[in-house]
Amino acid sequence: MADIAVERSGGVARIAIERPQTMNALRETTFRQMTSALADLATDKSVRALVLTGSGRAFSSGADLSDPMMGGHLSPEQRGEACRATIGGLMNPLVQALRDAPFPTVAAVNGVAAGGGFGLALACDMVLAARSAKFILTFTPKLGLVPDLGSTWHLARHLGRARAMGIMLIGETISAERAAELGLIWKAVDDAALADEALALAQKLAAGPRKGQVAARKLLDEAFDRDFAGQLAAERDAQASLVGGAEVIEALAAFGEKRAPDFTGKG
Repeated sequence: MADIAVERSGGVARIAIERPQTMNALRETTFRQMTSALADLATDKSVRALVLTGSGRAFSSGADLSDPMMGGHLSPEQRGEACRATIGGLMNPLVQALRDAPFPTVAAVNGVAAGGGFGLALACDMVLAARSAKFILTFTPKLGLVPDLGSTWHLARHLGRARAMGIMLIGETISAERAAELGLIWKAVDDAALADEALALAQKLAAGPRKGQVAARKLLDEAFDRDFAGQLAAERDAQASLVGGAEVIEALAAFGEKRAPDFTGKG
């Protein structure tokens, strides 16, 4: 049985985690199927944006602690290397594939996003959440572990040290509206409107200049690793790589003709 469902429509792809009986807990099969689906979508030129969501009442409750990938059947001496192999070979490739997707990605958080589900949502470019959704990160206070799937990277960049440290060490539940106020996500919306708003956002992104969008994402993600002069140089190089391309040529032509640009097939 598939752990995910994949749909394509009008330039927008949708991946839904389909394990509602476990609140969409992520097992080895889930990670492998999602990574494979992303690789397939990345080669499909008709796909220009992605929506990632969950089925039922959760986005994802995080890693499935009952799955053998968690190493519960191993001796304590064996668990360290097994954990390294699981995170490095199974979990990290999925969030990296989301970060490197050749199109914008939108998380539609329909319910709880806990643990690895928290990291999975934040790996998307934009996050919309239902008002009833909750973000929970209890790796450290309840398990004695550290957040993974890129959660610490996102917390530091979105929130700064003080708030990020509080969320990691205390593990309090964050409402969707509070997450939006903190700048952790893009927007909280009414539960009934989430699917439509996520699709509308993805369609808007799908109509945009894909090469330009991906280049802008890269600049933003790398900004913390450069000084100001280095970022100016990176912006220069990105701009130079885009200015002669089909997307910009179409945009300039559309401006001159006083019409909306059509970026389909241009990038």
